Amino acid sequence: MVCFTHIVLFFFFVALSTVDTRSIQENSDVELLIQNRIVEKKQLSATIASYRHRFEHSPNFKKLRWALNEKLTPPYCEFCHLFVPAIRFLIEINETIHVENVTIALCKDIQLFLSIEVCVGAVLEYKDAAIEIFSISPLTNKELCALAFDCEDQKDFPILRWNVTIPGSKPSPRPPQPPASGSPKLKVLHLSDIHVDFAYKPGTQADCHKPLCCRDGPTVPGPNGAGFWGDYRNCDLPYWTAQSILRYASELEDDIDFIYYTGDLPPHNVWNQSRADQLYSLTTINQLLAATFPNKTFYPAVGNHEAAPCNMYPTPSIRTDNITWLYEALADSWATLGLPA
Repeated sequence: MVCFTHIVLFFFFVALSTVDTRSIQENSDVELLIQNRIVEKKQLSATIASYRHRFEHSPNFKKLRWALNEKLTPPYCEFCHLFVPAIRFLIEINETIHVENVTIALCKDIQLFLSIEVCVGAVLEYKDAAIEIFSISPLTNKELCALAFDCEDQKDFPILRWNVTIPGSKPSPRPPQPPASGSPKLKVLHLSDIHVDFAYKPGTQADCHKPLCCRDGPTVPGPNGAGFWGDYRNCDLPYWTAQSILRYASELEDDIDFIYYTGDLPPHNVWNQSRADQLYSLTTINQLLAATFPNKTFYPAVGNHEAAPCNMYPTPSIRTDNITWLYEALADSWATLGLPA
């Protein structure tokens, strides 16, 4: 009973009290958003009394209590096993308004392996999509974590073992038939996963506690600083390096027949991206390609990083959001590369 009471007080205290954001960088959008989440503490006792019965009988809360007592690895799985039942419980009691505060409290608790700035930013980016998915998904909590983070062996869950029926029978293998000597040849340039970081800052920390470094903070002396042309550590490509590489390719191989161009232009700051950010990357890089390779044929494709939030390509059945904004921008931008409008 003591454990139960502590858990109840923990979740509703973090849901109804101010979030401490002292560890977030000053002037960041995340800090400004969180500082506005102030709720009067007098609501605490009334809320606990109102929902105590549902706490005691909620299967999602029982799963959450189990997760709090488990030591789960890797760390992302620990967060997932806490996050999913917590969100589903709030959905169950029709209190999704508290999702943000509860998950931000989890961020503060797990900052040993994930920067609180990154964690809070990811919550603000993905919470609406998570609520939508968790509300309609037939998957259990463990199945969702297995699918998202490989926290369990997916083959242990029948629903995750996809049966893809291939029509017809497998054809007999045919030996390779090399073209005859003197046959015409094509020269193809394949551009993929450029991931240009327009905020790249030479000399900044190249090995930080974020998915993407080399972009903020003071410069550091010695080998820990990011190189001018880029860095092999946790960094993306500076724009001026992309310009130089593409210009060199066009000068060295001026007889390219066509260019495969398979997306992933934006940087890896997936916890702090907007549609405007993604469209800027798309427009700027495509203008650079059109200027660098005039009169060349492009065959482009979209990557998982073009969306905002990253990886989120909702189907037309999702009424709360759609991806039309990106598809229309791609059509316009690819037209500058010579594709028919």
